[in-house]
Amino acid sequence: MFLLYLWGCPPSEPPSAPAVESPAVESPLQTQSVSPSPTASPGPSTLVLDGATIEVSWDDGDTFSYRSSAGRKIRARLRGYNTLESYGPVHRWGEWTTDELYANAKAAAATAASRPWSCQKTGADGGYGRVVVDCPELREALLREGLAHAFWIDEAAPAAELKIQAAAIAGRAGMWSKGAPQGLITSLHSGDEKPDAVPYNRICDLQTGACPGVEHDAVYESCAEVCLRGSCMVYVPFARRYRNKAECLRR
Repeated sequence: MFLLYLWGCPPSEPPSAPAVESPAVESPLQTQSVSPSPTASPGPSTLVLDGATIEVSWDDGDTFSYRSSAGRKIRARLRGYNTLESYGPVHRWGEWTTDELYANAKAAAATAASRPWSCQKTGADGGYGRVVVDCPELREALLREGLAHAFWIDEAAPAAELKIQAAAIAGRAGMWSKGAPQGLITSLHSGDEKPDAVPYNRICDLQTGACPGVEHDAVYESCAEVCLRGSCMVYVPFARRYRNKAECLRR
């Protein structure tokens, strides 16, 4: 279970019981009044992986896929940062609408696809069958532009990267242009997803970059909004994100 959710922002979640910090849980999310047309997913691009130039397809700003020399599809999760979810308008805090932050997520993917970054495999397991890849220049670029935030499991981010993120927040770059929350929710898990597992929500501390899992006993309804530590996220079960999409993801 731990490895399964180690690097990604996996299956979803909504309200019913408090999730540790007695979250303000709202009823199923209503369509926002602002509906910008987010940038379409970028087409194939290239990057340098372990010294070899390869063609990749970016799923979002922190995940890409490529073909091995044998033709097998390999998915990669990037180390040390997270971009907002791109499967639909699910993030919100302050005066942001979910649609506006969805556009930010799409912009992160476009930036990732904009040039051939130099990257290396780390040998770590990224969950969901993914490999973990380190792309330092891309990570710093996205942090600097407010298109990503530091993402480390149960440990603080490197001081140099926290300094870049702090400068982006102070300068109101990208997702910070309307202010930053105390904590940023990256994944929600409902109590009825896995009967044999303790559900948790993952929340990033923007001061340290640490993103621990917070256990809870809440059961969430699909398309409900859960708010914790100043940020909100719409819970959508993984099975309703890409196929048979939940109503709140349809645009």
